[in-house]
Amino acid sequence: MGQAKLRGTTEQRKQAAVERQLSLRPKHIVCNNCQATLTEMQPMDISDIRGIDAAFAAHCPHCDHDTYAIKGEREAVANMHMAIEDATGAESQIGAVPSANGK
Repeated sequence: MGQAKLRGTTEQRKQAAVERQLSLRPKHIVCNNCQATLTEMQPMDISDIRGIDAAFAAHCPHCDHDTYAIKGEREAVANMHMAIEDATGAESQIGAVPSANGK
């Protein structure tokens, strides 16, 4: 019980988790549908998802398609990918997100 108090209040721990996720935000996501470069993206709430370090969603204004960037353990990313497909009712495509150094 005392360990949590050493890491800060609940609000401080939540804020630290949000900051960790935002530090992993890619510079852009490439639309899986039309390959447009998307720079506006929203962080997704991953607080209850084990194995996911960060997740972002971007909506393409060119083709009206949503694309997701998910970083984490391979199995957790695959599970989240399937959950997104189930939630949207559409088959999504797996795409690559450029790393911070452009590779």
